Amino acid sequence: MSQPLFQNYRQIIARPTFKLVHLLEETAKYDKRWNLPFHLLSLFLADDERDPSWIEVEGKRSALSAGVLAFTAARTPMRIRYAAANHHMGIHFRYELFPGVDALSGLRGRFVIDDPGGTLAEKVKSVFADTDPVRRYAAAESVALEAIRSFWPERPALDLLRLAPYADALRTVADTLDARTGVRDLAERMGVRGTQFARAFSALLGMTPHEWLEQALLDRALAMLADPGRTVKDVAYELEFSTEFNFSRFVKRLTGLPPSRLRS
Repeated sequence: MSQPLFQNYRQIIARPTFKLVHLLEETAKYDKRWNLPFHLLSLFLADDERDPSWIEVEGKRSALSAGVLAFTAARTPMRIRYAAANHHMGIHFRYELFPGVDALSGLRGRFVIDDPGGTLAEKVKSVFADTDPVRRYAAAESVALEAIRSFWPERPALDLLRLAPYADALRTVADTLDARTGVRDLAERMGVRGTQFARAFSALLGMTPHEWLEQALLDRALAMLADPGRTVKDVAYELEFSTEFNFSRFVKRLTGLPPSRLRS
């Protein structure tokens, strides 16, 4: 009898890690479609009833009026229409068990948070009011994890027992990959060969190998962009992008913002 492509192990080596992508506060007017690779905790502070803002998810349109606090899971297709008067705050983050593998993998949708008394909303505001960067990061992690607790699936979407033996390989690839790294490189590092790799990988992690590589490359790029000693051009060069323009296009496609805006 042939052995399964991904073996079952009993040792679980998960390291839950909160990753803050960025904090965004803006008053902006636009109409865009998004499918972001990170979670979004958003608080709406102001809007104009005569020219309302709205979000559309799975064909359902909801108002983005003042006081609404909501959580949108990563990779949820949505369309957002912001009117000129709309003022909102957003905490963009991931909560990873393994590099590129989110703890809420498989969860999709937008959820309005029941916040009696506005306690959680005030905590979101305090994140943006804090001028200490380390304390702000800690506060963002605390409020984000508090917000998603009620949306935590009763049964995990990921099989941690099957993931465990590939944890080190995923970490190694995530720490060293660049724009040239491909699915074949990932398969070889994980010690798996054959045409079934992509299907087995998707069944194991809930995403395709290409999606995982993009997410891991984005995480590495964001970490490099946080270094004030590196220019955007430096990061593009170190990650083996053919041009700075291609790197900027990659980052903007996945985050909605160009590298220069993320840095600021």
